Amino acid sequence: MIQITCDSCGKPKEDGARTLRETWILGYDLQVENKSGVQRSIRFQDKWDDRRVCELGAIHLCSQKCKEAYIRGEKRVA
Repeated sequence: MIQITCDSCGKPKEDGARTLRETWILGYDLQVENKSGVQRSIRFQDKWDDRRVCELGAIHLCSQKCKEAYIRGEKRVA
């Protein structure tokens, strides 16, 4: 069994928990290195997809605040 945690604050995602107050965000943070430098791309899905949570570069965020903190490069405390 896989335990999903927020990549910003570390909060664990509860199995099957889907409430109006808890909307998890799935995205991808990929870095590509080439001869001119490193390129970073962060993209977010429109909705959570359990089938894609283990894909390369997947990021899991528990809230909009954590998403914003992740983009800024900050770590939040749950």
